[in-house]
Amino acid sequence: MAVKKTNTKTNLRSLEAKGFYSDVEKDGCLYAALVRSPAPAGKIKSITAPDLPEGYFLYTSRDIPGTKTITANKTVTKVFGYGNVSYSGEPVGILFGPDEETVYKLLDTVNINFDVENLESALHNVINNQTDEASNFKEFVDQINEMPSLDTVIDKSHVEENPNVIVATREIKYGLYESLPLAQADTKLFENADYTSTDTWKEKLLTPKWQETEGAFAYTEGEKIHVFAPSRWASFTQKSVAAALNIDEASVFIHKTKSAGIYPSGLARTTQLAVQIAAAAWLSKKPVKLILSQTEQESFMVPGVVTEITYRSALNKDGRLKALKISIDIDIGCSNPFAQEITDRIAIAAASYYKPENLYINAKAHTSKNPPTSISMQIIESQAFFAIENEIQKISNLSMIFPDELRLLNAEPPVPAPEEKPKKTKKTTDKKTKAAPVSTEFPFDIPTGDVRSVIQTALSESDFNRKYASFHMDAIDRAEKDSKPFFALPLRGIGVATAYIPSGYSGQTSFSNDAKIEVTLSADEKLVIHTIKPSDVIQDIWKNSAAEILQIPKQNIQINSEFPYNELPEAPEDSYSSISIVNELVKKCCNDIQKKRFHQPLPITAKRGGTAATAKPKWNKEKFCGTPFYTTSFITTVVEVELDTYTYNEKIKGIWVTVDCGELFDEAAARRTIRLEIQQELTMLVKGKTVPCDAININFIQSNNRSGQVGGLIHNSLPAAFSSALSLALTTQLTEIPCTEDLLFQLIRDRTKEKTETRKSENQGASE
Repeated sequence: MAVKKTNTKTNLRSLEAKGFYSDVEKDGCLYAALVRSPAPAGKIKSITAPDLPEGYFLYTSRDIPGTKTITANKTVTKVFGYGNVSYSGEPVGILFGPDEETVYKLLDTVNINFDVENLESALHNVINNQTDEASNFKEFVDQINEMPSLDTVIDKSHVEENPNVIVATREIKYGLYESLPLAQADTKLFENADYTSTDTWKEKLLTPKWQETEGAFAYTEGEKIHVFAPSRWASFTQKSVAAALNIDEASVFIHKTKSAGIYPSGLARTTQLAVQIAAAAWLSKKPVKLILSQTEQESFMVPGVVTEITYRSALNKDGRLKALKISIDIDIGCSNPFAQEITDRIAIAAASYYKPENLYINAKAHTSKNPPTSISMQIIESQAFFAIENEIQKISNLSMIFPDELRLLNAEPPVPAPEEKPKKTKKTTDKKTKAAPVSTEFPFDIPTGDVRSVIQTALSESDFNRKYASFHMDAIDRAEKDSKPFFALPLRGIGVATAYIPSGYSGQTSFSNDAKIEVTLSADEKLVIHTIKPSDVIQDIWKNSAAEILQIPKQNIQINSEFPYNELPEAPEDSYSSISIVNELVKKCCNDIQKKRFHQPLPITAKRGGTAATAKPKWNKEKFCGTPFYTTSFITTVVEVELDTYTYNEKIKGIWVTVDCGELFDEAAARRTIRLEIQQELTMLVKGKTVPCDAININFIQSNNRSGQVGGLIHNSLPAAFSSALSLALTTQLTEIPCTEDLLFQLIRDRTKEKTETRKSENQGASE
């Protein structure tokens, strides 16, 4: 019996995060650095480091005993690069030893030889071959002369023909775009519109320098290996390590550590790092730790994809959006296992909760020579919200319609003209053009809660409309009078943005969206909830729900996150991310136990799984329409900024936030979460500094709707509100974030130059 218990214990894996991987220590630990390709293209011939001191190791793909690749969602990633290089900086080996400083010095001595070298890699190797003893001018010249000719270097046959391959698309048509060719629909909608706007928007995430960079730590214990990494996909990491080392999964112990990132997004990339370190520890039989440098983190571990979203908008004078035509370009780098998922989610968010009369969305994700990207569940849609909210603010300025009126008007479904009202069927046909059937229902139904109350509360608390009218008139006056940018008074602006954060996406294709939970009530009336352990706040919510149903003390309830190694959850931890989904499952399990506890002996176990309370799905995957999310939380954020005209330093005078996150289990905890995210976001709005803020005001709308997430709401709304406020202050459009002081200066200079040229032209015309 004792042996059996030990084996069972050994086979359990805990998914509770404890500490940071960088804090884990072991005697005799070696420090690692990744050897990266100096060239963006070419075929690797060999990787050598002939003069490594004793106790230092270099391993490459050739040394891996098992599978040399990692496969996630049919996307293959090399553990260490071999053959054709995918991008500049691709890890092609790992170098490690007892002194970290020496390791980084030895990196420069590693020779990476290519079958057909490009100029960069050739020069790299020539320079690295120079030593203090052997370096002389004649030898250097001889090596330069042996380099391939320029004609060979730039020969296109040596470079991949087309690194930009489209890997995911999503096209959405509604209204005239369904029945007419694209060009004809554009002509009909935009030529006679009262207001039109076209602009391209970019939002890029910055990695805060204070957070722990990605990395891993590993050591062997006989035939077992222990790997410490901030993994949110333990089952995938366990399988990948076992396959690379050619050992049984039972011998792999993945220790989940805390993630220091604001928006964790490693997944497959974190697994790649874990496998690289595991291979080093396994082959050397030494403890090995890798901590990426800040430069590596910023260059190779960006939280999400890079997007450019172009809007062409048509607005009627009554404030209705006549048309939104949206083009979305998504750069996923050399690979991304979740490209289709990301493309679909950004496409849905591109229209936000607005319902224009006609809609066309064309989203494309393509590869490039940039580093691979990943997915961050909390902020997949953030770039789309940044774009649509800035576009709405821009057309509000053009039409002179207050931002709240414009938003609320277009949150309602379009009303067909009397002659176009459909019959009882969901499809109608345009008899005049004999065109294809046109849908009468808007493709997306986003459950956003009480939009009107959220928007109006935020605007009322911030005195938005009065300030907006005042700042707007001042901006127009400055632009018309061509006021010089250098004067004593600071520039003022105010902006508003709305957004939602979804929970339980019904259209997931990359992995299962089902949350699973197991609850057991023992004979001594102690309750164990078996699932991945969430934050302390959510744990408290679950315990309160269970204690109320079963009428047991809250201290009798514990959450167990240990799983047998072969029963680890297959999906990433935050793939369904919703307080309400799992809380409902906890309630159902407790109700099941309550019904049985007085009719059968304890212990009693109840199991539940699923994502929605309703059995009938409301999302049509084939037609890509319906209700895509189980629930959402909705936010309105107002930001008032002040810009010093001498130093170009930004200051936020106030931030006003109003949230409807459904049933609010713990308002104090939600308030702390939002306040913390605001402080974190202030470090990412302007490159190289933190924007100071005088005051933060947070309000919640009480609601009985399904409870939703709070985390991520600030990132989905605050950047757009900040850029809108700054645009008003500058009297010119800010189209990307993070911004820089140089960019602000350039925008004002361009506006002043444009105004001067216009005035000269007018004066010249008058004189003629």
